[in-house]
Amino acid sequence: MARNWFFPVMAALALLGTAMSAPAQTGFFRIEDVRPGMKGVGRTCYQGTTPEEFQVEILGVLHGMNPGASAVLARFSGGVIDRVGVFEGMSGSPVFINGKLLGAVAFTYAFAKEAIGGITPITQMVEAFEQPPSGSRVIMNRSAFQGIRLPLPSKKQDWSGELEATAQRLRLSMPALSGGHSLIPIATPVSFGGLANETLKAFAPQFRAMGMSVLQGAGGKSPAKAKGSADTGRLEPGSNLVVPLVRGDLDVSAGGTVTHVDGNRVYAFGHNLLDLGFTDLPMHTGRAITIFPSLESSFKIMETGELVGSIRQDRGSGIYGILGEKPRMVPLSIRLTTSRGATKQYLYELARDPFLTPLLVNLTVYNTIVTSERAQGAVTLRIKGIINVKGEQDIILDNRFSSDSGAPTSASLSIAVPVNYLMTAGYRDLDLEKIDLEITAEENDRSAILDSIRLTRNRVKAGEKLQLEVSYKRINGEVIQASYPIQVPESASPGPLTLLVSDGATLTTLDEKEEGENLIPRDLTQLVKFINHLRKNDHLYVRFFRREPGALVRGEGLPGLPPSILSILKSDRKAGAMTLINTSVLMEYEMPRTEYMVAGAKTLKLEVIP
Repeated sequence: MARNWFFPVMAALALLGTAMSAPAQTGFFRIEDVRPGMKGVGRTCYQGTTPEEFQVEILGVLHGMNPGASAVLARFSGGVIDRVGVFEGMSGSPVFINGKLLGAVAFTYAFAKEAIGGITPITQMVEAFEQPPSGSRVIMNRSAFQGIRLPLPSKKQDWSGELEATAQRLRLSMPALSGGHSLIPIATPVSFGGLANETLKAFAPQFRAMGMSVLQGAGGKSPAKAKGSADTGRLEPGSNLVVPLVRGDLDVSAGGTVTHVDGNRVYAFGHNLLDLGFTDLPMHTGRAITIFPSLESSFKIMETGELVGSIRQDRGSGIYGILGEKPRMVPLSIRLTTSRGATKQYLYELARDPFLTPLLVNLTVYNTIVTSERAQGAVTLRIKGIINVKGEQDIILDNRFSSDSGAPTSASLSIAVPVNYLMTAGYRDLDLEKIDLEITAEENDRSAILDSIRLTRNRVKAGEKLQLEVSYKRINGEVIQASYPIQVPESASPGPLTLLVSDGATLTTLDEKEEGENLIPRDLTQLVKFINHLRKNDHLYVRFFRREPGALVRGEGLPGLPPSILSILKSDRKAGAMTLINTSVLMEYEMPRTEYMVAGAKTLKLEVIP
C-alpha cells in the first residue's frame, strides 16, 4: 500500500520543483497597443552586474524604419541617464510597460541633447531567429581577392588600403554613423586589450565602419573565467553581455545588454553586432566598470566575465544565443623571433565565422609583429607555419616579405588570405582546427627589382639544357647577378616559344586575366591543394608558353587543344562548363629560393628548331 502513494507524491514534488526553478515567463507588450504618453521602466547596468531601473516615456511609433520593421520612439530618464544620455553598451536594455516586455533600447540620434532613442519590439527580435538555416553555398570569385593580393616587395603605397580591402569583405549594409537626423543603431563598444598604436590606426577605421566604437585598453577579462566549459551563469534582462572576438594574449570584446531570457535562449542588443547571420561566437557575462560621459557619445567600460554560452545568430533585430553551449574557437599560436634574437610565444583564440575570422587573423598577426618590430622602415619577415583542416592535408605556409614600409601588412595578409579562401568557400564540413606560425624578423631591406634575363642564344631544341643569366637590382642601386640551369620542355614542337621569368604575384595576375573570374573548386580537397600551390613571394618562376587556344574545364587547364576538341567544348548544346584560354603553358617550375625578394617579369622570344 505504501508504494501505491509513493510514486504519485514524488512525481508531484518533481513537477513542483520544476515549476519553482523554471524562469518566470514575461508577457510581451504588442506594438499595436503602444500609445504616446505611456510610461514604462527600463533595466540596464551602470556599474557592476546588477541591473538598475530607468524611466521611459513613449513618444510614438516609427513605422517602416526598415523593410517590415518598426521602432518605438521614447524618452529615457533617471539615474545616470540624466547625466550621460543614451550610451554605447546600452543596446538591448529591456523596456517594460505594465509589467510586459516591449522591446530593447537599440537606436539613438547623433549628438542628441536629450536621452531620446528607439526601441526594437521584442516580437520582431523573437521572430527574426525562428527561421532555419539555409544550405546555400558561396561561390568564390577571383576579383574578391584582388584587393588583398600580396603587393610586390618594391611597391610603395598607402598600406591602409590593403587593410581596408580586407575589411570590405566583412563590411555589411547598415545605417551610416553620420551626423544627420537619422535614427541609427547605438554603436557597440569594442574594447581592445594589448593592441599596439600602429594596429589601432590601421584597423580602427574598419571597426568603426561596421558600427563599432573602439576603446583601447578599456575593460579586460578575468583569465580564470574566460576559458573552459560553458557555465550557465546568471543572465537576466538588463544584464551585461560580452562577446569576445579574440581571447588570450590579445583581447577584443564587444559589449551590450541582455533583453530577454527564455529558458536557455537569450535575446540581446536589439540591433545587429556585425550582421553575420548564422554564426558561433562566445557569449560571456560582463561587469560594468563605469559609464564614461562624452559630448560625442557616452560609453560603458566593461570587463569580460565567465563563458555562459554561444551566440548562434546575428541579425538586424539583435543577437541570439544559447546558454550552456560552448562555442568553437580557432586556436592561433605564434612563435616570434625578434630582430634582437629574443623568442616570444603568443597564444590566441579567434571567433569562428566565415567573414569575421580572416579579419581577426589579419589583425592578430599584424599586431603580434608590430608590438615587437618596427611598423615603418626596413624590415624582413619570414613566415612559416601550418593551417590544420580536419580530414585534409595540412596547408603549409613558408614565405618572406621585405620592404622599407609595409612588410608587416604583407606578412599578416599572407595568413589572412588562405584563411579567407577556406572560410568563404561555403563547405559545411570545413573544420579549421588550428593555426601554428613561426615569424622571424630582421631589420634590413631585402627587396629587389628584376633587371634583366639572358640566354646565350634564342634558337633552341626541345629538351635542351641551358644556363639562364638573371640580374636584379636592389633599392640602393646594387646589381646582383645569378645563373640558373633551365631545360626547354621536351614536348615543345618546332616553332615560336616564349620564356617568362616572373615573381609569384605577377604570374598570378596573368593567370587571373587569362582564366577569368570564377574559381569554383570541385571539393574541399581541391581547394586545399590550390592554397598549397599559391606562389611564394621569395621565389622567381620560369614558364614556357605559346599563344594557342585551349580551355579551362572544372578548374583544370587544358591548353593546346585540337580544333576538333574545342569545337565540341564550344557546342551550343553546352554552355557554362568551360572557359576559353589563349595561352598554352608547356612547363612552369619554381626557381630556388633567392636571398632577396625579387619583383618583376621579363620575357624572351625563342625559336624551337627540329
